[in-house]
Amino acid sequence: MFTATFYPDANRSAPVVLCNTSRSLTEMNVTLNHRRLTEHVPGYGAAFDLAIDRGNKRNRMSFDVRRDADYTPAKFPDPEGALVFALDHPNYLPGTGTLKLSLAGVTTTATRWLLNCHLEVLDMPDWLGTAPLFKYTFNGGAITATAPF
Repeated sequence: MFTATFYPDANRSAPVVLCNTSRSLTEMNVTLNHRRLTEHVPGYGAAFDLAIDRGNKRNRMSFDVRRDADYTPAKFPDPEGALVFALDHPNYLPGTGTLKLSLAGVTTTATRWLLNCHLEVLDMPDWLGTAPLFKYTFNGGAITATAPF
């Protein structure tokens, strides 16, 4: 089970559920890219540079959502309804917020929070009638197991 919910900083009491599915993470093309800012400086009298972690961690998380399969309350009456939803959808994910990821596998159950994130890309690359595919990419700060609020 994979559930992704976005909590906008401007209104945390109005979270947006992006998906709630039992499809495998492989089918959903879940990817994670972690980066951190480090600096290499010559150490005084040292044979090698000194690496300093500046603590600026960035995490980019991407996943695909097939709206009729991964979030059944969002079934569309026709392809035009799906397009109207796609056109309006980025407005429901404004500014920064927190992305909650709830996972329940055969033996693993976990919740993680991507802090200080924003929707970087919302792509709709293909259609299956009333079931468009949405590709979400969030760019954020630290990932934590502790609920931030």
